Amino acid sequence: MSSLSWVLALRFVLSPISSFSYVSKLAFAGLIVSTGVLLLVLSVVNGFDRELRDRVLAVNPHFVVSLPGGIAPADTRVDAETLAANGIQHLVPVVHATVVLAANKKLATAQLKGVNPQDYSRVSNVGSFLTVDALGAGPAAGTLAILEQQRFAIALGQSIAKRLGVSVGDRIVVMLAEPKASIAGPIVRQKRFEVVDVFDSGSQLDGQGVFVSMRSAQGLLQLGNRINGLDGRLVGLFDFATAQRFMRAQFPSATGVRSWMSTYGNLYQAIAVQKVTMFALFSLLIGVAAFNLVSSLMMMVERHTADIAVLRSMGATGAQIVGLFCSLGMLLGAGGIGLGLLIGWLAALGLEQFFPFLQWILGFDLMSQYFISYLPVDVQLTDMLNIFVFAIGLAFLASVYPAWRAAKLLPSRVLAYE
Repeated sequence: MSSLSWVLALRFVLSPISSFSYVSKLAFAGLIVSTGVLLLVLSVVNGFDRELRDRVLAVNPHFVVSLPGGIAPADTRVDAETLAANGIQHLVPVVHATVVLAANKKLATAQLKGVNPQDYSRVSNVGSFLTVDALGAGPAAGTLAILEQQRFAIALGQSIAKRLGVSVGDRIVVMLAEPKASIAGPIVRQKRFEVVDVFDSGSQLDGQGVFVSMRSAQGLLQLGNRINGLDGRLVGLFDFATAQRFMRAQFPSATGVRSWMSTYGNLYQAIAVQKVTMFALFSLLIGVAAFNLVSSLMMMVERHTADIAVLRSMGATGAQIVGLFCSLGMLLGAGGIGLGLLIGWLAALGLEQFFPFLQWILGFDLMSQYFISYLPVDVQLTDMLNIFVFAIGLAFLASVYPAWRAAKLLPSRVLAYE
């Protein structure tokens, strides 16, 4: 299509007799709505994917290993080269247990983890979500080092703290969920801890996890200097199969080696499937709107038969007429698609700020069933380009038949009736 085709197409659009018909307006509006909504939906799906990767999988270790019999920390050391060769970036010792928390006559079940703060920061950035961060700037900032400032200190997730009605400075009772058998009967081991910080990661960890120092956890479980678990971070998110084989061979006593896929794998796959499904669904709507251009362009052909005849009599070829009306269809399509993408982009930018207000109006939490407590939005340029190219391609295809009909008009017959 030559530059002349584009110039003539623009003049056709702007000419008085080319004022949009109802069908044209419907097709134009359909392109605006379908492309805008598609971009908005994809941006929300992208947001969930980003949060799963950058927040949830950054807060949680990529895999955990259970060593119920306990093992000396020195026996868990593996050199960095061996770890890397097996798809493991970092491996740190932990003490973990299921516990019951009690405060203000309220109970909450949680997963307790005893950690060495500096080591644990290699597999989780939960320390960067502390709400008090009493250590301020420095090497310890962004870690759980506050747990080592005093004995029997504990950091709670925000949701657990709200459930128990406690805040920093309050004391809670931590009880092991599984009583220890004795001659006198089951004995529940428990200890009073002081809440020294609360973390708010915006993920499920806020309602499930509590952290204490390694020494405090070992004392509560009476492990001496042993640990009963390992947390690891993978080189690649999907390197778990290699890492699992290595961990089972390296630690035969391990009863379980679980990856993030066991917890979030279905969600990750659902996000990927949903993105493809949404693109396919709204692509059909874009297709319907684009092919409404067929009717619109056919009406333009009827309105401009005299102009087409004049162009043909002046030497315009059939190919040039085809190029003219294909250019016209793409020009109309580009206008609707571009405006739709602009509206979708603006809507996506405002959705994160508007969503809490929407929940307030509706009176319930729309995110209660998800792994985060807010609606994430991530507008990606590649999505905008893909939508534009796909939609403009459909607009071009929708223009071919009207353009072919226009090229078939015979100047002698048209001008004979003028």
